[in-house]
Amino acid sequence: MAKSTALYFTDVIAIGPREALFAGHLYLEGAEPTVTRVMMLDEEDWFHVYDIPEVVCSGLQRAARPGQKKGDFCFLGRSGLLREHPSGLAHRDAHLDIDTPYLMGMSEIKGELYACGTQNQVLRTSKGVWQRIDQGIYTPLGDEVTACLNAIAGFSPHDLYAVGDTGAIWHWDGQAWRESPGPTCLPLYCVHCATDGTVYIGGAGGVLLKGNTETGWTDIGNADLCSEVLEDMAEFDGKLYVTATDQLLEYDGIRLRETKVPVKGKKAYYAIDAKADVMWVVGDESVLSFDGGAWRRHVCPEN
Repeated sequence: MAKSTALYFTDVIAIGPREALFAGHLYLEGAEPTVTRVMMLDEEDWFHVYDIPEVVCSGLQRAARPGQKKGDFCFLGRSGLLREHPSGLAHRDAHLDIDTPYLMGMSEIKGELYACGTQNQVLRTSKGVWQRIDQGIYTPLGDEVTACLNAIAGFSPHDLYAVGDTGAIWHWDGQAWRESPGPTCLPLYCVHCATDGTVYIGGAGGVLLKGNTETGWTDIGNADLCSEVLEDMAEFDGKLYVTATDQLLEYDGIRLRETKVPVKGKKAYYAIDAKADVMWVVGDESVLSFDGGAWRRHVCPEN
């Protein structure tokens, strides 16, 4: 009989080669979970950190502020609960003022947090205060959701990208949002602003776009290789890695290929995060880490 505490993982925050935080949900709650269980792996030991009373849509570790050794950990719930947890201290909760059902994504850009969600809502912090910056793209909610931004990333507060349903790509220049038309009408779910200035966008049907608002967009995806939803992406060891549910893909700037992960057992690839010396990938019960040379599986004792 399966444990009542069995978890499937939907997000990961990389901390180090043997340390990470994980956001997951209880299998017993079915398709409509009410809580997100945060677990921590430190060396070989697992810890139940706490339960967050919302479905967490995004988690990250902020850049360390002056006087900090480690940046705060942040978890954003779909309905606007933001939990910030300074390393070694008590967490604090805040509630974002949103007037449409869900938030879908969060990122930190140059020390400020940004969030996006349904009806093209976009919010950012400015010196710790949340404010709306979705003028011109936000659509008030009627009888049903008619637009959604699923992910946001950027190089600076004057160079942001938000992507979403029907192939929507929006660029913020610090003053206004402008549409940046791409080659697909399929939903887009993740965006990554790479260290070399390139923007990558992943979506349904294996769509993987490369470019920026100035040069335009090229689909470097390969439907013969992968036609699943591209869920998340991260840079590690000179490559872009992309999660695609049952596959992990890698792009070296020339060729997109499937990453062979030589560990036994079932594997799934939903969320990914990386530091300079490690990459973590999770999906369902699968928890994997890669140090550039070897892959390791980590089994959560709750499962």
